Amino acid sequence: MVNGYNIAFKIDGKTIVGRTQDDLTIAANVKESLTKDDAGATQYSVVGHEVTFKVNALMSVDAIGSGVQKLNRDDLIAQALKTGSQAIVAVTYLCTGGHTYGGNAIITNYSESSNASDEATLSIDFKVTGTFAKIT
Repeated sequence: MVNGYNIAFKIDGKTIVGRTQDDLTIAANVKESLTKDDAGATQYSVVGHEVTFKVNALMSVDAIGSGVQKLNRDDLIAQALKTGSQAIVAVTYLCTGGHTYGGNAIITNYSESSNASDEATLSIDFKVTGTFAKIT
């Protein structure tokens, strides 16, 4: 069994301070075909994948977590506002005892949430551009 704290999504080798949840989604890009040879039965084939990540965190402007430099709110907003090739970041996804996967990604959504009685949170979505493959 893998505990949630053994999963880490990293951006340029750094995690996000205050992470509470990392989500990975791999969705198949499917091509549909229907030919007379198939006697009217629709055929499907996988032609690629769309890989996305979502990270939820308690909001922090402090970039130090457990003595390690991490990305904070201001780092993430600065990255979310970049355009063109500067918007692309290296990402890795690892699990203690499992393989590490990596590729390049862009931020597709950044949001913050706060109310008077709870801690402020942030949510950030990434979409892999190019390949996402096993590193180790």
